[in-house]
Amino acid sequence: MRQSQYALLGSLLLACCAASAQSNVTVYGSVDGGVSVFNDERGGRTTKVETGNRSPDRFGFRGSEDLGGGLRALFQLESGFNLDDGQLKRSNAIFSRYAYVGLSSNTAGTLTIGHMPDFMYEYLRWTSNGFMGSTNFFHPGNLDNQANQFQLDNAIKYETPTWHGLTLGAMNGFGEQPDDVNRARSYSFGLRYVGGPARLGAAYTVSNNRSLGIGATLGIRSLLGQTVSRGDPSAPGATYTNFNADKLTTAGITGSYRIGRFTPHAMYTQIKFDTARGAATMRNADLGSDIGIGASQTLGVSASTSTLEDWRWSQFNLIDMFRLSPRTTLYWEAAWQRASGEGVHAVIFGAAPASGQSQRVLRVGMHYLF
Repeated sequence: MRQSQYALLGSLLLACCAASAQSNVTVYGSVDGGVSVFNDERGGRTTKVETGNRSPDRFGFRGSEDLGGGLRALFQLESGFNLDDGQLKRSNAIFSRYAYVGLSSNTAGTLTIGHMPDFMYEYLRWTSNGFMGSTNFFHPGNLDNQANQFQLDNAIKYETPTWHGLTLGAMNGFGEQPDDVNRARSYSFGLRYVGGPARLGAAYTVSNNRSLGIGATLGIRSLLGQTVSRGDPSAPGATYTNFNADKLTTAGITGSYRIGRFTPHAMYTQIKFDTARGAATMRNADLGSDIGIGASQTLGVSASTSTLEDWRWSQFNLIDMFRLSPRTTLYWEAAWQRASGEGVHAVIFGAAPASGQSQRVLRVGMHYLF
């Protein structure tokens, strides 16, 4: 990060601290660290310090001002970083996760402008295997954006007031390309219901002219005639080329229901790649449950399956979380993935492709919220 970016970040920190004395401004964040051991069927083993697994490493500022008559001004700035080396998740963006300003009305809803994730993340993630457990439990490639790796730039977003637990939303990210209103444009719709023990969500997003690095994240060599990995995806000398989609369409539905100590949850998402050569669709299904054990321990068990063309990735997950306080959690997790289909490699999300079609991870970590 350039010196000027450090100076800007320092100025923002000072400004927010000063503003907190005059209005409602909150500094918040999350840090997570631990040791992960990855194994594959051919005897390969990698041990490394990994961060942001239970929840992404991030810090941010959010605030609001009461303007009277049920109207509020609001803002949010949130940055992702790596705890293990202190680097930003994106070297060219300070507030890569959220950067917006807006107005909210008790009767008219909320309108925001800036850089924000789509409704696939905002309205579905709460009941995904990854959110309930660990980053390693997200679907291969995170193409349904459950880990908030894709945000809409130049976006306008509207959400209705909540009626009996139901909220609707729509947003548009302008491509801002000369003479072509649709090039690089993205738009998203969603609905969310939260009431008593139930939580439901549905979302739909279209992104035009998206480039995706799927060679390493899916462990494949080509898709729809485009080469995405030159050489074995798991080999040290492999090089990767982005897949270019004329249009990427994602859709999903999810839900959970708390029954005593159990919170079963399920999700279905699909991602359609459209190019001049043709189309392909990836389908993901999650199923799992959180199980409360005493007042401070939660056990999470889950499974997922993902398919694309003739490839399949099946994964089983287990996580055991011990809350030392409302902010501090110790946990251990295990996941096993099996891939099938010609030329595909197992690749647990957040890991490099395995040398074969099977991969396992065992992790011990600590998560702290502030």
